[in-house]
Amino acid sequence: MNAAKTLGAGLVLAATTAACGAGGPGAPANTSTPPVVTTPSDLPTSLPASPPVAKPPMSRPTAGPPPSDKMLPPSQVETRLPAQVSAENGGLNVHLEVSGCDEARANLAEENAQRVVVHVTIDHGKPGQMCPQVIRNVVLPVKLAEPLGTRTVVL
Repeated sequence: MNAAKTLGAGLVLAATTAACGAGGPGAPANTSTPPVVTTPSDLPTSLPASPPVAKPPMSRPTAGPPPSDKMLPPSQVETRLPAQVSAENGGLNVHLEVSGCDEARANLAEENAQRVVVHVTIDHGKPGQMCPQVIRNVVLPVKLAEPLGTRTVVL
């Protein structure tokens, strides 16, 4: 791009000099200097390095529950729901997306040395009920008798 600008500026300068120096009335004959024309072979072969580009700011995803460092890895959660689970304060939090009229709840169904089973219920609005077309992130807390550790969570 800089090479094109330099070449273009050189051509404009040459054209201007030639037009101004070409004998008009009262102009001295042949006293102007010849125009300087830049050819592609006169241009530098490498362009200067472009300035560093700033990284875009970190943003939150637009779909799914907000990320958390406490989310359990997918290998520790068995679910058919589009949900994530975090272990916090000795218990669990089930993170779900629900629509306008949906109501969700989570109850501890079973807890043993190998796994924790959580029953999640999502009640949809009544048939014919008008519901806002929004998606909400909900967090459903579940209390455990003991911290989760390496146990598997089954939703």
